Amino acid sequence: MKAIHARADAAEMYKILRTANCIKRYDSISHQLLAELAVAIATEGEVVGGNNRGSDVVSPTYGKIEVKSRILGTDGPYPRVSLKPQNLDKSDWIVAVRWTRGFEFHDAIALPKSAAQGLFAGRLSEGRVAHVAWQTWIATPGTESLANRVRAALSTLS
Repeated sequence: MKAIHARADAAEMYKILRTANCIKRYDSISHQLLAELAVAIATEGEVVGGNNRGSDVVSPTYGKIEVKSRILGTDGPYPRVSLKPQNLDKSDWIVAVRWTRGFEFHDAIALPKSAAQGLFAGRLSEGRVAHVAWQTWIATPGTESLANRVRAALSTLS
């Protein structure tokens, strides 16, 4: 199915990549980077990125934020938030952002490090990553919805 669109998809990507100034600044276009930028705008922060820093956004209100982005339906019947231990260790907050398959914003839920540590404890898979069910994430005491802020930030873009 994808093969029949390969030429058109390649042409579209080629045009976008050659003309997009964000590529020059970030070397990437992805839902993950869009989530980081939206969270940065919503929290009056700045995207700092880079794995060596351990967080994606630095905000005057939230401190160091690790942003996790998922597209609804791409993680099977059990939606989740996945995190590496080093990202949890270096962050003050973790924000999980969800998009629809059409790249419409769906939700953004923030959790302070102290609450997230309890969720991820004992869930390491093969010592590399821990997974927490989305329903557990959003029901955890201490969560803060950033949905309205992110939605407002995205509405200023068009």
